[in-house]
Amino acid sequence: MKKSDIFWQTYLNLEKEALDVSKYIFFTDEISVNCNGKIVTQPCKTQLETFSPYIADLLVRCCVQIEAISKELYFDSGGNKVRGDSSILFDADCLKLLDIKWQTHKKVVTIVAPSFNFTKDENRVLKPLKNAHKKQGTYWERAYQAVKHDRYSSLDKGNVKAFIQSLAALYLLNIYYRNDSWVTNYQDVPNKDYSLGSAIFSVPPPTRGLLWYGNNPVKSESPYVVKYSDAAYHRIEEMQQREDQALSEYWNKQPELEDPAFQDQLLKIMADAKSNPKKGIVPMWELTKYRLNRDIPDNLPFEEKKKLLISSKEWNGWIHQHNKHLNADELTPENIQKEIDSAAISWGIQLTNKYKKGEWISFATNNEICEVSIE
Repeated sequence: MKKSDIFWQTYLNLEKEALDVSKYIFFTDEISVNCNGKIVTQPCKTQLETFSPYIADLLVRCCVQIEAISKELYFDSGGNKVRGDSSILFDADCLKLLDIKWQTHKKVVTIVAPSFNFTKDENRVLKPLKNAHKKQGTYWERAYQAVKHDRYSSLDKGNVKAFIQSLAALYLLNIYYRNDSWVTNYQDVPNKDYSLGSAIFSVPPPTRGLLWYGNNPVKSESPYVVKYSDAAYHRIEEMQQREDQALSEYWNKQPELEDPAFQDQLLKIMADAKSNPKKGIVPMWELTKYRLNRDIPDNLPFEEKKKLLISSKEWNGWIHQHNKHLNADELTPENIQKEIDSAAISWGIQLTNKYKKGEWISFATNNEICEVSIE
């Protein structure tokens, strides 16, 4: 049996006891009351503050496990102090190192147990290791230390809220210690059950991002990240490069590149994009805009421009099929230039798609080539 299995089994035992407690104490942060004959819902803190010697014991047992597993993770993560050093502090040393490595203070644990009726995010969506690297920086650790050192005077600190938050922290640390990973396709990444065997908690799925550009894992509120395997990403790059090469070869053969008027248009657009980066520039769109505006020059009378536009294959092609244009009778001297440019951009999109077919997208999204793992 792996050491991580021992910690996980102990966690599951504590989780089972938490579920048993919830059979006798209604875990909720709101309550329905009769107000002049009408049932209304009101906030309820008392259930979270319910305490008992048994709940205090659960809190202590849970935090003892947090101390133990955080030290194991500390040693595995290259902590400077050696095993057996009595000066090692589970918070200031161990959890601090883990926070530096994984930004554990940002990681979210969500309560998903149907019998836990928490409605407020502060009680349902937890960051159980936020400030945990600081001495008594969390609600659950302050409660743990109080109950451990003075059980009689601090018994009220051994309450439902402290125990649930400490259990969430232990759950998260177990996820890191288990270090599970699996292979899936891009589409299915958010569909996995991220409770990972817990009946109470779940973590968010990793953020996918546009992995096919750079294959850079995105850090998020999840302890997991996703990326392509090296071999798969190499193949994606090869497919993208072939398409880029085909488009580049077409572009370089276009006679407009030698046209001073088109060169001036490109220079102007690039200058605008430099001063306003959000605008961006797509050279192929500029080429098709140049061509269509050359065929329908601005110095023509409106009716002649309108006749040329509505008879052009650009107006009657993709833009017409996708209802991206005005009706012919809606064209006016004020909007016709915008419609000419819209038709030209649609033409540019069609030309681009002819060479950049995006065949790599199917491979990148539908094959089991994504690796999900602890960041």
